[in-house]
Amino acid sequence: MEKIKFDKGWLLFLAAAAVFLAIKITAADYSISDENTYYKMGQLVAQGQMPYRDFFFAHTPLQIYIYAAVFKLFGFNLLMLKLLSAVAVIITAAFIFAIVKEKLELKAASAAAIIFMFSYGTLLFSNFPTGVEIALAFVTAAYYFFMQKKPFTSGFIAGLAVATAQLSIVAFALMAAAAALLLKDKKAAFRLLLGFAASAGTISAVFFAVAKGEFIMQIFTYHLNKPAENIDKAAVFIRVAKTNWLLFAAAAAAVLSKYRTKMGALLPLLIAAAYIAAFPLMKSSFNYYLLYAFPFLAISGGYGLRAAYEALAEGLRLRRKIAVAAIAAVVILGGFASVRQFNSYDFQDFPIADDVAAYIGENSAEGQTIFGDDSTVPLISLLSGREIALNYVDNNVMRYQSGTTNLEATLQQLHEDISKKGLKFVLLRRIEVEKGAYIDFGIGTEDKFMAFVKDNCELAKEFRHSWRGLPQVYDAYDCLKT
Repeated sequence: MEKIKFDKGWLLFLAAAAVFLAIKITAADYSISDENTYYKMGQLVAQGQMPYRDFFFAHTPLQIYIYAAVFKLFGFNLLMLKLLSAVAVIITAAFIFAIVKEKLELKAASAAAIIFMFSYGTLLFSNFPTGVEIALAFVTAAYYFFMQKKPFTSGFIAGLAVATAQLSIVAFALMAAAAALLLKDKKAAFRLLLGFAASAGTISAVFFAVAKGEFIMQIFTYHLNKPAENIDKAAVFIRVAKTNWLLFAAAAAAVLSKYRTKMGALLPLLIAAAYIAAFPLMKSSFNYYLLYAFPFLAISGGYGLRAAYEALAEGLRLRRKIAVAAIAAVVILGGFASVRQFNSYDFQDFPIADDVAAYIGENSAEGQTIFGDDSTVPLISLLSGREIALNYVDNNVMRYQSGTTNLEATLQQLHEDISKKGLKFVLLRRIEVEKGAYIDFGIGTEDKFMAFVKDNCELAKEFRHSWRGLPQVYDAYDCLKT
């Protein structure tokens, strides 16, 4: 029997992955972000509820079902939930490593995986999960099997990616187009579509059968109807490019190299370019949307770094070891700078979460509910054991501004809840930028909602913590105070 040989090249990757995981473990803490919404939805799914039917969810469903599995196994365990995102990044990096290693060689593969894992954007957005980081693991796996000429498997996994986050469809579309147009293999394109339909089609059919029109409205119509943000997306992109400069520079080097016409470098460049080109067209300017381009920039970047090595070793006639050391130094220093910047980021920290939750739990009865800021109320619900009024886990202001949810009807329902002694606390957050001047967030920016709160509730407790000299304020309004 032939012995299975372990490729020692993976040891370098595993060492880098271990460092990445250690950084993520130390950074796992409460945050003010959308992750709280998704975690709370995971709990609801674990309890038997279904998105679109029982609560509003603006994305495809697989992400929160993965979180539901964690709740089933461990209950609400923040570290385990955070580690899901870190492991998803490592899986993505492993496929990047495998793809580049097969097409080029070990050193380029290691560099490609490392510049992906230790890019600032990867570090940051795997710490505030949005579902994109999980979708990337599926997308990169789909691309790997596409390059392995296994189109059905590739399409099936791409379907899981789209069932996790809608924007994964761009990468799938580019792979399908590449099969039909670049490779001129219509059979492969058909099998790719067949695999996609088997996963994404089946999952969509199940939720459409249960939630009917709400499934379409929440994941498609809502996004079409919400107002566009008045933000300079070019400035957002430039900021992302600057903070992830090595990833973009390595991909740019591939564009300028002899490898640019090779399928292994060209297709990932096209997919990355498609995501970058699509960004200005999106109504929202969330910079984590650009994270979709990162694995493909890294794959192309492997070719770019290989070309840089060849320029040093052959063009400048440096010794090969010196050329390798020079490239390695750039990769390590770039990663170190990203880690340092990541560790200094504290805008979304929520150090008073336990204090707020303890107050809510001690000053409310079982069965009473809370409502308010979408980025924090779901976490307070998980910590305090108090459910969210109307099951509005995602209470983001765009629900109302898009016309998806009627604000007046919501306020009427909340008023009825108060009259039945149900709604106890409304929780809102803001930043005091100068004495008496505040920036409000989320639903707190809606004048009608704030008028309702001030008419029906009383400010009972104000929590504060400092962020770079500015007070972050968290207000608890009691709607049943006697």
